[in-house]
Amino acid sequence: LSRKNKANQIITILKTFTDISKCHILDIGTGSGYIAYEISKNCKSLVSVDVTDERIEKRGYKFIKISDEHLPFEENIFDIVISNQVIEHVQNQNLHISEIYRVLKKEGLLYLSTPNKYWIIDPHYYVPFISWFYPSKFGGFVLKILKNKSWDTYPLSYKQILKLTKNKFEINNISLIAIKHPKK
Repeated sequence: LSRKNKANQIITILKTFTDISKCHILDIGTGSGYIAYEISKNCKSLVSVDVTDERIEKRGYKFIKISDEHLPFEENIFDIVISNQVIEHVQNQNLHISEIYRVLKKEGLLYLSTPNKYWIIDPHYYVPFISWFYPSKFGGFVLKILKNKSWDTYPLSYKQILKLTKNKFEINNISLIAIKHPKK
């Protein structure tokens, strides 16, 4: 999907839960900046953070470079936090979730998206079943042989996401809805 289409999907999902035009949003993982820009056109304000500055699109939002999972914000200030395809790249996933919980308002909304560890084809390496073996030596060996790469993603299963978010977030898994009604 193009970045604009992905942004529109995120916006559509968020709008089913809240009026985003009134929201202050934190986007974690700016990347090229296209998604942050598209979402910023629909909300009150948007701040985007990343550990690197690879932005191509810089309009419509404030960017802050960070060094790790710690977020440089006060508690309870964002209405929405977006972590789109980021958590699998974070070494300390517990801290990632805890920091999101800390900066999110009590009635706030977290949009969390990540590839499922048990997808057949891993979307990072395009090797069948490789993420099933993370973090085993066998999986690392196969990855090194096939792609000349070392583990730099930390894939999660749905069960692991539930465990990470327990006592912090109410989970609304919209995956099945999206599969059944992709145009919606």
